[in-house]
Amino acid sequence: MSKFNDKEIDKALDSIDKINPFATYLEDSTLSRVGGWIDTGSYVLNAIVSGSIHGGIPKGRVTMMGGESMTGKTLFVLKILANAQKEGLIPVIFDTENAVDPEGAERIGLDISKVKYVPCITIEQTRNALFKFLTAVKEKGLEGKFIIAIDSLGNLQSELEHSRMGKDSMSSDMGTKARAMKSLMQTCTNLGATTQTTILCTNHVYDDPTAMFPSIEKNMPGGKSIIYLPSVTIQLARKPMKSDGGKTMDAETAVGQKNYAGILIRALTRKNRFIKQYLQGEMFLSFHTGLDRYYGLLDLAVGVGAVIQTGSTYQLPDGKKIGYYKNFRKDKDLWENTILPVLEERIKKEWAYSSGDEEGEVPDEVEEADETPQAPTSLIMEDIENTN
Repeated sequence: MSKFNDKEIDKALDSIDKINPFATYLEDSTLSRVGGWIDTGSYVLNAIVSGSIHGGIPKGRVTMMGGESMTGKTLFVLKILANAQKEGLIPVIFDTENAVDPEGAERIGLDISKVKYVPCITIEQTRNALFKFLTAVKEKGLEGKFIIAIDSLGNLQSELEHSRMGKDSMSSDMGTKARAMKSLMQTCTNLGATTQTTILCTNHVYDDPTAMFPSIEKNMPGGKSIIYLPSVTIQLARKPMKSDGGKTMDAETAVGQKNYAGILIRALTRKNRFIKQYLQGEMFLSFHTGLDRYYGLLDLAVGVGAVIQTGSTYQLPDGKKIGYYKNFRKDKDLWENTILPVLEERIKKEWAYSSGDEEGEVPDEVEEADETPQAPTSLIMEDIENTN
């Protein structure tokens, strides 16, 4: 069917199809279109990643999750895999740290009898295994059947580094490692898209030793491809722990204590190809009940106008007063049927990319921005207990 009513134009465009079998018109493309979202277990994390509290990480794309130690990276991975498994996807875990606990994974909700576990040491080994697996997926027509987790990229060695283990010379070879990591990430992005396979990677983070001032953006080992190639990059940071009495304490205070309930985790979207980036949200990881789905929602709702704060009390956009937070924090009916639908609508309006054609969307003059990146307002709220 002619798209342009011009045979010469159609012939010129059709010539591309003879070289590239994936070439098509954008409206018909399955490679560039997200096939859905996988729930992360947190409404706030869903929102800042996908623009919907009912979304999550994108299917058929690469998501990078970097963070310091004890920020729940592996737990988030296992929770996402469990939710994907409920949707019929088959999880495959590439474990570089030998840290995935089968019993813990089972408690989170994974059917570990149907999870493929692949221990790996080097970048090249992981890349080759991924290439062979995803090629087999394509050849056997199993597109959209799998979700892959690599936990974590930061612990992978290059073949050269691995060959030097046990020898006197243990000098690093950053150039070779960066090139090998780029090849691994290209395999993930290219074959992941053509096979509609969701890939979730974790990584370590560290401060830039050459920076004059601290930055909210941390470095990740593996070279620039770690940042450039994923569709979404999430950075996690740990905040003071929370006691059973609701008070926060730092790690030193928590040592030896028996009453601390969990840790607060701040998530920052450093890169996002679907909605605005540099969005922040806070989550609560309970040592007793796991990830709290509702934590962080109040401040998120206030930030986008789904709930209006007047002093120490709150009201809905229509003027209906809902009182003090402690009076409605456990009112699941109010949250699910009144606040969340409005919140969902406001998020989609506030965070979606716009053409800028609407009146007043783009100012006539834009002041030159300060070169120092400013941290966005953190989405912090009081404790919301899990109402599941």
